[in-house]
Amino acid sequence: MKTKKVLYIFYGVQSAIWPTGLLPGIEYPMAAAVLISLVLVLLTTGYRLWFFMVAARHTLDAVHFTTHRFYCLMLSIYISHMVDIVIFALAIYFAWHVLILGTISGSSAEGPFGHLYVSATIYTTIGFGDVLPSGHLRFIAATEGLCGLLYLAWSASFIFTSMGRVLNDRNRPSEKIE
Repeated sequence: MKTKKVLYIFYGVQSAIWPTGLLPGIEYPMAAAVLISLVLVLLTTGYRLWFFMVAARHTLDAVHFTTHRFYCLMLSIYISHMVDIVIFALAIYFAWHVLILGTISGSSAEGPFGHLYVSATIYTTIGFGDVLPSGHLRFIAATEGLCGLLYLAWSASFIFTSMGRVLNDRNRPSEKIE
């Protein structure tokens, strides 16, 4: 008995992984995009919360918040955003090349650094216009843009609090220990 290989076509891309008609009314690629987005939100929000708890313990709870600690805080915030961008880039790669949820057009999107570029552009909501997600990747890209906007604002408020601490420590008169 020969088996037939069935190809399904979504947005002009052939795929052998998305069946149709199993559950009426369910669009499997969109359900996959929503599930991936939900996992990404939970993963990156949990990571960001953990990061700020550790950063607060090591910087804001210090007796004197020095300039050196502030520079370390800024560098670690930058690195934490890069980790988020890498997580989203891996998800975009998986959704694009493995699940075939859509494509990203543009010559800048090619190769592993292209995925990082696409992710960084979406995360920071810069939107140069040289990359364009299509298909159900648009939902994942919208989720990344919203997460990036919220996480950057969260970082800005943490930096604002830290700067207030630096200025308070600098304006406080020195206490003599006897």
